Amino acid sequence: MRLPAQFASLRCVGRRPGRAALVGILILAGAATTLAIGAGFSDRATKRLSGPTVAARMASATAAMVAERPGPPERRGAAAYYRRTAGSHVSEKAAAGFLPLYREAEGVYGVNWRLIASIHRQETAFSTAPSTYRGLNDFGCCAGPMQFNVTNGPVSTWEQYRRAFRDGRRPARYPHRTRSHPSIYDDFDAIMAAGSLLRDSGAGRSLDFGAWSAAYSYYGHDLFGVTYANQVLARAEAWQRDGFCPNCVVDEGLVAEFEDAYGRSARRQLTGPERRAKKHRRRKLGRDHYGERRDRRKGRGGGSGERARQRPPARGPRPSRPPSAKKDRPAKPSPPPTQTGPSTTPPVTAPSPPAGECPLIRKLFGC
Repeated sequence: MRLPAQFASLRCVGRRPGRAALVGILILAGAATTLAIGAGFSDRATKRLSGPTVAARMASATAAMVAERPGPPERRGAAAYYRRTAGSHVSEKAAAGFLPLYREAEGVYGVNWRLIASIHRQETAFSTAPSTYRGLNDFGCCAGPMQFNVTNGPVSTWEQYRRAFRDGRRPARYPHRTRSHPSIYDDFDAIMAAGSLLRDSGAGRSLDFGAWSAAYSYYGHDLFGVTYANQVLARAEAWQRDGFCPNCVVDEGLVAEFEDAYGRSARRQLTGPERRAKKHRRRKLGRDHYGERRDRRKGRGGGSGERARQRPPARGPRPSRPPSAKKDRPAKPSPPPTQTGPSTTPPVTAPSPPAGECPLIRKLFGC
C-alpha cells in the first residue's frame, strides 16, 4: 500500500510499527471526512435558515412566547400613588362636567353623588390620570375612570357591573364618550357601574357607616383600604358641608373623625390574627425557654442517664429530735399580781414578848 506524501514520515521499518502507522492514517482520514461532511451540512443549513420564510416564522414564534408570558401580579395602589393622584391640580370646569353623571347615578341607585365624585377624584383625579382612557393602571389590574378591576376573574368586578349603564339615561354630551357600549373607558358607563357597586356594598344617600364600608370595599379589605375609606369620606363630607371643591385639600380633622368612628375597629379586626399569632409565638418561646431551663436543671441535679448513675444516692429526710432530748428551760417567774382595788391586808403589829420576860423599858419603870 502506497501512502500519500504527507504521511511518508509515518513509514516505519518492521511489521509492528507498520500496523501502528496504518491505524493512525485511518483515524486521520476518518476525521478529515467527518469535518468535510459537517462543513457541507453547515453551509446548507445556513442557506436554508437565511431565507425570509424561516426568519418570519422565528419572529412569530418569539412574539407568541412573549404574548403568552404572564403579566405582572395584581397590585392595588400604594399610598404614594393615591397621594399623588388625590393631590394633583385639575381644572374646575372639567371637574364640573362630571356633575350630571354623578347626579344620574345618585337618582338611579340612591347613592350620595359626593361619594361617587370623591372616589373618582381619589382614583384618577377626575379622569386626568395618564392611563385613564387606555390600557391598565400602574399596577396592571384596573382600568378606566373609576379603576374597575378587570383581572380578578374568572368573573371580574367590571364584568359584574358593566351593564349598569342601561339603568340610566345617557347625557347628550359629557367629557369622554366612546363609540361602543359598555366600555370601561366611557365616563358614563364607568360612573354608573360604580354607583351600582357602591349600592350593593351598602352605600346610601347619607355619609354614614354604610358609605364608609362601601368605600372600604371599593378599594379592598386591607390596612391601606381603611386609610382610603377615611380620605374618601372626609372629602365627601367636606363637599357636603362647604360645597363642591375639586382642588381642596382633604381635612385631616375629618379623616381623624372617621378613623375614630370606623377605621380603628376595622384595623383591629385586620391585625387581630397577626397579634394572636405573635402572642402565641411569644408564649411558645417562653415555654421553650422554660423547658430548656428545666432540662438544664435536670441534667445537673435530677436528670436520668449516666450522670444519674454516677450520682450518690439521695439522703432520706432528717430525723426529728425526740421530746426528751430537748433542753429543759427554767420557767420564768410569774409577775406579782397587780392590785387594782383597795388594800384588804391587816395591819402589821409588833409581836408580843413571851410570858415571864420584862422588856427593857418596863424594867426602867418596874415590871
